[in-house]
Amino acid sequence: MQTHESGKRATRRLTPERRDEIAADAAARYTAGESWQQIGADYGITGEHVRRLTTARHDITYRRWGRPPVADPQEVSRRRSEGQTLDTIAEALGCSRQAVRTALETTGQASVTRYPRLSQRREPTTAEVEQIIRLYEACPQAPRSRPGAHDMRGPEGRAVAEACHDLVTDGVPMQTLSKALGRAATWVHWIFDIHDLRPATRATQSTARRTRTL
Repeated sequence: MQTHESGKRATRRLTPERRDEIAADAAARYTAGESWQQIGADYGITGEHVRRLTTARHDITYRRWGRPPVADPQEVSRRRSEGQTLDTIAEALGCSRQAVRTALETTGQASVTRYPRLSQRREPTTAEVEQIIRLYEACPQAPRSRPGAHDMRGPEGRAVAEACHDLVTDGVPMQTLSKALGRAATWVHWIFDIHDLRPATRATQSTARRTRTL
């Protein structure tokens, strides 16, 4: 596949690991309402390429063109006040977690986020980054992949995910940690999904309200 600004595309080879990363990110973003073209633009590949990568790895429910999934704000608010989690509400209403979050924000109700609050965010230390890199390098070679790529799905990969999880819960944003490790922005999110280690949610204000108070 080829790509550059004029519309011509330069050959781009994606490793199996990179395909998995893109597909995991695209599955969440498409479900939340973004188009394949929007997602592909972030990775320098076509929307059709993203669609093929994603549907080969994830069960995707297609939506009508131009109609992102929505959730009724009042119904979401009612369920949230009963103590239901965002995932439970999303499953019950047949929409994405992001659609539930958006509905909560439109009602002015406190939202939920698994990312650290702004006042608690920090950068990982050099020692912390080096420790995770050592754990990553201890993982076995990924089958049918480029030299240096490691298999993250076994117990060694879980050790990497758990080390990353400790830092994220201590205030290091997932994207910040991914970049500090020299990986794509969604890499930490990807290994959390593999090992079901997504950080627990925490209460915070809606994005709009938080922006006004900064």
